[in-house]
Amino acid sequence: KDDISVTFDVLDIMGLDMKTLLYLFEAKEQRGENRVEVLLHMIQMLIAAAHDKGVLRVAAPILTRVYQTLSRGFVNFINAQKIADTMFPFPFAQLTTMFIVVHTVFTPVIMAAVIP
Repeated sequence: KDDISVTFDVLDIMGLDMKTLLYLFEAKEQRGENRVEVLLHMIQMLIAAAHDKGVLRVAAPILTRVYQTLSRGFVNFINAQKIADTMFPFPFAQLTTMFIVVHTVFTPVIMAAVIP
């Protein structure tokens, strides 16, 4: 097929062994750690270990770029999490909804009255 998703395997939660899943559960429930941060650390440690063993035979600039890309992804995740966690005041939400409703109702009426 031409579909690229058929070509590459995707690692989901079922791709992790029970020891890792238990560690992630304990990291969240017992120590209050961020699971994404723990997984990022695990991935970075696996990359470093594979590079030391010679499994990843890549030049240092390419490996640095891999770490940089992982870091940027994590920073973007944290920024999105900050936006999602910031509470929007309830009165502002209600006022915005009211303005949208008023705009939706009155704009066609005013436009019909103004345009000949």
